[in-house]
Amino acid sequence: MRIRPVVNLHTANRFTVIGQPLMIMSFSFAVILVVGIIANSVTSSASDLTDMYQGMRWNGAIFALLGPLMGFGIAAMTQYFPLATGLGLTRREFARGTALVFLGLAAIFTVVVTIGKVIEEATTGWGLHIRFFDVFYTGVGPAWQTLIQTFLVISAFMFVGAAATTMVNRWGQFSLWILLALFMLAGLCAVMGAILNDEFAAWLFSLLSMGWVPWMGVVLAIGIIGAVAWAILVRRAQAR
Repeated sequence: MRIRPVVNLHTANRFTVIGQPLMIMSFSFAVILVVGIIANSVTSSASDLTDMYQGMRWNGAIFALLGPLMGFGIAAMTQYFPLATGLGLTRREFARGTALVFLGLAAIFTVVVTIGKVIEEATTGWGLHIRFFDVFYTGVGPAWQTLIQTFLVISAFMFVGAAATTMVNRWGQFSLWILLALFMLAGLCAVMGAILNDEFAAWLFSLLSMGWVPWMGVVLAIGIIGAVAWAILVRRAQAR
């Protein structure tokens, strides 16, 4: 099983794999720092700054890191898959080696986010009452929760990105639009059901108040479904 050549193929350009996501993340972080500096210069009210600090739990700037990593999952199929098959690597070897790279990258960037979160908490938002790492999407609980949550989220992003791209590769872009339409239809049915049935609405709202562990189960399930779907689809994907 030639897995190492697949890993070397993905990591040949270190800047694209690690440097580029970090660079984009750093730019987004700089923007948040500027926001914090401006906010602190405008007001010195402790209550206002505390409100800003709490409100930034939902700040989505961290997606500047998550987005490029999902893009790496897409690039794995659009750029590296044709090259790998051209070099004589089998689809199974490519899938296993790529999955190993996905998990390795998830581990690397999880450590980065967790370290950033610990510093952010210790300094009350870098001394500016801002949040970048310590947000809802990567976990606002203890550092060990951020470690687990961030790893699961990043892994899910990459596997789902790879699965979606492989689906387009096999059945065309129309298949992706059909899948998105089905998700939208399911969402519309859920909304209509909540409007027409109070008990169903209460059940839907109860899902929003689930604890951290059940939500991590949902993220894990999404990642596993994406990984399994990708592993199945890549067996008959066309090298284009």
